[in-house]
Amino acid sequence: MAKKVGTCVNIDCDNYKQDVEVEPGGEFECPICHQPLREKATGPAPDPDPRMRILLIVAAVLVLGGGGYGLYSYLNGDKEPETVVEQPKPVAPETPKDTATVAPEEPKVATPEPKRVDPKPTTPQNGRGTVDLGYGTYTGDLKNGKPHGYGTITYKKEQKIVPSKDFVAQPGDTFEGEFRDGRISGLGYWNHNGNKTAVKP
Repeated sequence: MAKKVGTCVNIDCDNYKQDVEVEPGGEFECPICHQPLREKATGPAPDPDPRMRILLIVAAVLVLGGGGYGLYSYLNGDKEPETVVEQPKPVAPETPKDTATVAPEEPKVATPEPKRVDPKPTTPQNGRGTVDLGYGTYTGDLKNGKPHGYGTITYKKEQKIVPSKDFVAQPGDTFEGEFRDGRISGLGYWNHNGNKTAVKP
């Protein structure tokens, strides 16, 4: 009997993909890794693996089927159906049936209102009235628009009452007394934190 020849298919073996001769009657395995050998054909080519044959058949069917469909489509002029997106139709608002139609209103044109000018309060030039002095407000007798006679100053900010004296009024303080041509002219009283102090120029 002739020796059998096989190929080792164990990837971890030193005989991997090498031809191994086996004595007749011996185990058909690799002498190094003791794994079964794949028999090497010495005659006509063996049939391919049945799984491989099935894969080849499936591939051929797919190729032929796709080609046949393409040829059929070409000959019959078939086109792929176009995707049509339907636009929503505008819906008119419902009008009640029992109501009368009303004509649309004409647009109103905005007319600008005339600017309101508040008349400035006129300060009387003579007589009694109120005058803003900047540092305070004077209420009393006036002559030519200036304090002249008897009146009261209510201070809005720190101010010397009489320039020649050290009396300094604070916001909220008052001075009541005699005035001449816009200046303190006689004895008066400075009211500071509830205390009255007599002041004379």
